[in-house]
Amino acid sequence: MTTLTASRLAEMPKVNLLPPEIEEASRLRKLQAGLALLLLMVLALVVMLFLWTSGQVGTAEDDLATAQAEGSELEAKKATFAKVPAVLAEVDAAEAALTTAMTPEIRWSFYLNDLSLGIPSSTRLVSLTAVNSAAATQLDPATLVPPTQLGTPTMGNITYSGMATDMDATAAWLVSQMRQEGLVAPQLQTAAELAELPNSVYSFESTVEVGLEGASERYTRIQEGS
Repeated sequence: MTTLTASRLAEMPKVNLLPPEIEEASRLRKLQAGLALLLLMVLALVVMLFLWTSGQVGTAEDDLATAQAEGSELEAKKATFAKVPAVLAEVDAAEAALTTAMTPEIRWSFYLNDLSLGIPSSTRLVSLTAVNSAAATQLDPATLVPPTQLGTPTMGNITYSGMATDMDATAAWLVSQMRQEGLVAPQLQTAAELAELPNSVYSFESTVEVGLEGASERYTRIQEGS
């Protein structure tokens, strides 16, 4: 067969001898196959969406259950702390009461130590009585703390009885009281010579007031951290 013969065969018209119904049926089958494939793809997508949604719903339900459990636990803990405000109020009230109770405290040990260091060698004490009038007033508001003769407020007083070699020694005792910090208005109540003794000896009684600076303020300093 020559090249010319092949060209002539290619130019010859093609005749479709198949009936149109067969061609239509073929196109219909192709269309049905395409639709079936598309339907399968849609069903697969729906199944995937369903599975994903189910997983999300399950996770959300688990999160909700966890949150509810935590909420119940927190509510239970909240119930255990329900008394905290009342306890704190009691603590505040107790601290306020302690502060009030400690406000008129006088550190008598300090005064006794200063007294032992400052008493004149010509003087001997027989007894002393210390009274915290401010504390008594706090317990009973009807009890008033008497001021000094100069009108100075006081917290209490100390009464001494003792012996001195002479009146100058008695005066020296009063001066030593004036020099002691926190004590005000020392007064000589009585002084008399003891005639029954071989040497000249005077017995005396004196008082001294404890000023407001005599308050220890110990609890206040503890509260302030000093």
